[in-house]
Amino acid sequence: MIRLVEDQEGLAELLTHCERNAFGTKIGSLARAYGLEKRAACFWLDLDGGAAFGLTDGLMVISGTAADPEEARAFLSAVGASTVMCALRTAEALDLQVQQTGDVLKKVLPSGPKRLPPETEVNIREVFRLLQETNMVEDFEAFYLDLSHRLRHGEALVCTRYIDDQLAGCAVVSAKSEQTALLSAVAVREAYRRQGIGTELVQEAEAALPGRTMFLFREKDAHRDFYRNLDYRWCDAWTCCVL
Repeated sequence: MIRLVEDQEGLAELLTHCERNAFGTKIGSLARAYGLEKRAACFWLDLDGGAAFGLTDGLMVISGTAADPEEARAFLSAVGASTVMCALRTAEALDLQVQQTGDVLKKVLPSGPKRLPPETEVNIREVFRLLQETNMVEDFEAFYLDLSHRLRHGEALVCTRYIDDQLAGCAVVSAKSEQTALLSAVAVREAYRRQGIGTELVQEAEAALPGRTMFLFREKDAHRDFYRNLDYRWCDAWTCCVL
């Protein structure tokens, strides 16, 4: 049975489940950042299958596999999900129409003292422009509101590198908990590439999150050598499906 998370007890149960994988990390961070304010996001748990669901702006993220695929498909339609992001095996179990697939990579970060990046104010507008140049983002208002909210609530981390007062590169961790984190974007301006800036920014983000498992969603085979050299390894396959 899929039930709506409506109280703090249910939220605690959801967050416990969401320490398991990259999809759960994404859902859990959304829940910690926005809480149970249903105008921003809604969350559900499948008590039988152990799946968690998080819906925002029509995108449903699923962690785990629902016990009853027929019930889950009806549920997705009933709550107004237009797109689903989940593990490929979950999409196959629910018989969803796969639109795009990629790789989930992970790295278990070594334990040790936390080394925070230099304390500089994050210029979200400049970060957006750089990510837009590399086709990672589209809508400024949605990006700005979400990232600024997550930063204020300690649910995100942005590492930046400036050269001659210009943003040369950035690494964005959009979700983090006590056990996991999600590296969602790494970008370097074209004029500064192949100088090791991307590697340094990822390592800076890792140093701020010791002992966690860092996940990332990668387009199929994209930047294979870059992440392999940083010791990120394949752990799953993700997919986006249109309902």
